Amino acid sequence: MSIRDGAIPPTVNVGQLAPGIEIDLVRGAPRRVPVAAALVLARGYGGFNAAMVLRALS
Repeated sequence: MSIRDGAIPPTVNVGQLAPGIEIDLVRGAPRRVPVAAALVLARGYGGFNAAMVLRALS
């Protein structure tokens, strides 16, 4: 949906970043930007882990 809608959803439950941490973290509200690729992470019961990179069709 990020690729389709052109928005990066915010990271939840993040107040202030620790001093000295310089990371471009989306907080509070979605950031409207063109999104060309997205990383999807999944974890589940029994140690299931998966990652997939999706990209927009040209």
